Amino acid sequence: MSTTDDGQEGIRVQLRLLIEGSPEQRFDVHGSEVLQLRGHVVDGSAAHPEVVVRFSGQRRAELYRWCKADKHLYVDGFVQVKHWLHQGRPRVALLVEAINLSPLDDVDVDLSRAGIYAVRGRSGAIAAKAAPANRAERAKKARELLDLADA
Repeated sequence: MSTTDDGQEGIRVQLRLLIEGSPEQRFDVHGSEVLQLRGHVVDGSAAHPEVVVRFSGQRRAELYRWCKADKHLYVDGFVQVKHWLHQGRPRVALLVEAINLSPLDDVDVDLSRAGIYAVRGRSGAIAAKAAPANRAERAKKARELLDLADA
């Protein structure tokens, strides 16, 4: 067991988590928001109990978008083993107070908020040529467009 400067206790772990469901919003004893995830350790050689990950860092809003079921997540933090009885049967889970979380799968990009931007290069030169420079050229261009509309 080790204790850090910020008072966290437990054994330091780094693991790959397969997320089971959507992230949950929780609050710690001081009223601070905590992101909570449930999942299983990805390890082909041994079976592990359920893992509950709690994260109270600055990137919670970003993680709410990343953390979805069946996605892989890198977890770095301190683990504690929790025991309890459920319907008379002993249960166990690993509680990880995460210091750092990172997605291991490609992050889904929300294109609904994407903007349209001009492409540098030829498009600017074409736009500059297309705009008539003086009044006579603008009138000529307008007549050409009207003739095309009538045809």
